[in-house]
Amino acid sequence: MSATHRPLLGRTVLATLAVGAALSLSACGQLPLLPPALTGGQEVSPEPVETDDPSETPADPVETETPAGASDTGVFNIGLGDCLNEMETNPDEQISEVPVIDCSELHDYEVYHVEDITETGAYPGDDAVSEAADALCRDAFDAWVGMAYADSGINYTPLYPVEEGWDLGDREVLCLAYDMAGQVQGSLEGAAY
Repeated sequence: MSATHRPLLGRTVLATLAVGAALSLSACGQLPLLPPALTGGQEVSPEPVETDDPSETPADPVETETPAGASDTGVFNIGLGDCLNEMETNPDEQISEVPVIDCSELHDYEVYHVEDITETGAYPGDDAVSEAADALCRDAFDAWVGMAYADSGINYTPLYPVEEGWDLGDREVLCLAYDMAGQVQGSLEGAAY
């Protein structure tokens, strides 16, 4: 695994209203706590211009392109096919948002599979949840990438619930694929390498 890719480790609740994610697959790295996005990516139009000459009409509103790049998105708003970039953090830090980016831009991860852990009841422990999440992602990998995991230059890491989220009913596992050589542009689905 390259130094630029660190497995995402899990999800947890940060506060009563803020649900976040904690990372727990390996000690290689995690995601940081980020502030909410400052823009909503909406188009900006200028205000109409008033003129003294009735024969002059105001110019049509000018649409501006939203700058390319990642926007912070709540971890529970990430879904199948979303792409995101890696973040630096301390091992015990929790997150509530991740930098989602259009998959046509350079990115680190792509969500290739989403599935709930079927176990019910009390939290079975970090190891059991980690193993269940890994199995779900591993089972979906070969068909999605188009070749056997053992032969692929693509790897995966699961984002899964930790105890606090589990106690609130979260069982969702997000499987994230990444190219071990670095960032990619476009989807890795069917990449077969």
